[in-house]
Amino acid sequence: MPSVLGLMEEREARAKQDLESWTEVLEQARVEVDAARERLERARVGREELVSVLAGEGTVNAPYSVSSGGGTATVEGSDGFGVVYGRRPPVWRSGMGEESLSGLYREVFAAVVAASGPVNGVELTRAVGREAQVKNEVEKIRHRAYTLEKRGWLARAEDGRFRPVPAAVGRGASPASVERPRPGAGTA
Repeated sequence: MPSVLGLMEEREARAKQDLESWTEVLEQARVEVDAARERLERARVGREELVSVLAGEGTVNAPYSVSSGGGTATVEGSDGFGVVYGRRPPVWRSGMGEESLSGLYREVFAAVVAASGPVNGVELTRAVGREAQVKNEVEKIRHRAYTLEKRGWLARAEDGRFRPVPAAVGRGASPASVERPRPGAGTA
């Protein structure tokens, strides 16, 4: 006759094996969920960027439809305005001011101008009133800053922080930059 203590030890060993097995399955599921979440984010950002590019394209003169999350948005190609994003920023030229920018590009530029020094993507995200804890929000803002850099409005340091190009700022801070809180001010 087996001892009660021996039976309990066997039962504990089986339970431990089950726990280890299920823990491994759970970890594999977490890895798969993270990978699927990343694929979803990339697909969503890619779709949003496509809508932005199509909306900013000036060569299309007829409206066209873009499917978006079960709905359809109509975009006018002739005026260059997007569904959400506004016009892509023009290449900076002498005499151009912040009023040449629209939408989120203008907000990002104003936040960089209002900052006391170079700012990173997280600081910019906070400055324009978005949730800096959400990676996708930070990437949207950083993308706008990269675009402004490519078009001559901002400069990027080696550490990835942005600052305004002095010629683009001209006479100091612009009126829109006065309305925004300084990046980095407030919660860390």
